[in-house]
Amino acid sequence: MTRNDVLRRLTPLIRTRAKALPAGTAALTTETRLEQDLRMDSMAIVHVLEDMEETFGIAIPDERLAGVYSVGDLVDIVRASADTAGRAA
Repeated sequence: MTRNDVLRRLTPLIRTRAKALPAGTAALTTETRLEQDLRMDSMAIVHVLEDMEETFGIAIPDERLAGVYSVGDLVDIVRASADTAGRAA
């Protein structure tokens, strides 16, 4: 799955939890910052991670929350989890 594929599937999950969207743009990018740009607090980010687990069928360890600052970080989590699952199969 490419970064763009993951981003496309993540966008609606993020939009439902975001308190704000970047001005002047309808699209989220991998550079969009969760706290600063979307005004998401840690609980909203946790909910997005839970939504990601359900949507992508992956397990995300709680300690991953500490390194999540941008939409790109979420994309990387999905891709890394998918790679790990693929190697284990």
